[in-house]
Amino acid sequence: MQTQVPHIRTTFAKRLKALRIPRGFSTARSFANALEIDENRYTRYERAEVEPDLSLLVKMCSLLDVTPNDLLDTSVGSHLASSVSDSPSVPILQVMSARRPSNGHENANANMLKSALAWRLAEEVAKLEKPGDLNPIDKVGRVSKLFAAIETDPFSYIASITTDPRISALDTLAAAQFAALAEALIASAKDSVLR
Repeated sequence: MQTQVPHIRTTFAKRLKALRIPRGFSTARSFANALEIDENRYTRYERAEVEPDLSLLVKMCSLLDVTPNDLLDTSVGSHLASSVSDSPSVPILQVMSARRPSNGHENANANMLKSALAWRLAEEVAKLEKPGDLNPIDKVGRVSKLFAAIETDPFSYIASITTDPRISALDTLAAAQFAALAEALIASAKDSVLR
């Protein structure tokens, strides 16, 4: 009897191939060589037969210049689904993959990435506040205020929000996604500071 391949593994396999090719690894062999693993082992990942261990996943992300969320389907069961789904309402995957632009506008793109991540985090924090009867304009105003606070000092804001009981009340998957978004913002802010 054949067992069904878990959805996350098939999504990972599709995203791995979709991200590998435009990043200059036109063949599975070229990416396997860059990962320093056997081609047959690598192609099993793209066929959704097996999953890589964490250290290999990190190496894949590093070579492709993506986050684990870019490769994994972490949208199941979470209110943060729009940031990582196959057709996100906010193009966060496109924003994340633009992290290392090659068009000569690195500072502008880095600032846009940081701002996009700050806005996305502001949206998620606003959702936690559950402003039930706010009209759409007031909701945008609330997100804008949170965005301004995050943009002003992302390091301090992230440090303060991690102690918020609403964050610790999130389910494991939602908390992991929130943490990934926060880490991406911090990485982007660090890049901006170091440029």
